[in-house]
Amino acid sequence: MTQDELDLFNRNVVCRNYKAGQIIFLQDDPCKGLYFVEHGLVAVRKVDVEGQSVIVRLADQGDTLGYRPLLAKENHRATAEVIKDARICFVDAPTMRRLLHSNPKLGMRFLEHTAQALGEAEERLFQIAALSVRTRIIHILILLRDRYGTTTSDGTLFVELPMTQRDLANMVGARPESVSRAFRDIQDDGLLDLSGRTVRVDQIDRLIDELHHNLHH
Repeated sequence: MTQDELDLFNRNVVCRNYKAGQIIFLQDDPCKGLYFVEHGLVAVRKVDVEGQSVIVRLADQGDTLGYRPLLAKENHRATAEVIKDARICFVDAPTMRRLLHSNPKLGMRFLEHTAQALGEAEERLFQIAALSVRTRIIHILILLRDRYGTTTSDGTLFVELPMTQRDLANMVGARPESVSRAFRDIQDDGLLDLSGRTVRVDQIDRLIDELHHNLHH
């Protein structure tokens, strides 16, 4: 961005801290601008006509929220809920449109980033609402792997859950006892080991195979 563009951005950006459980915006709310995740973790969830809620995306440091409805001048298509204390910066829609108009390259960068995170993948993930709690948990673990997982030299994966099981239950749209039961079932099948918030997976391929099988049947 040019200095003038930076000055415009800095004059209009507003940053605030959010606690876990706070809502940034709700599904069907008017899109008033663009949100930038400075740090923390945000769950983006959709609710279907029957009231079932399912995560369609996780956003953390460096991610943006609301770009697509901003461009389309539409309402938000999902709810953004903080699940790990976060600092979120907001730039109002008129300012963002001025910046995008004066700097098309900036718009292309946002568009590429958004296309990777959303689009067809988001709609496909929304179908997970119809799947079992077990499958939804496996899906979440695979989503969390890239940002919160470490793999040892022998291929063992450790994922440090950034949320409580109650938060996890909210994310997958299930009761906490259902999530606990599903974890026990997955553990009994030898697919993972849960200790506190640390999940150990010896054979990630088995988890991925189960997810793919359930998504396509």
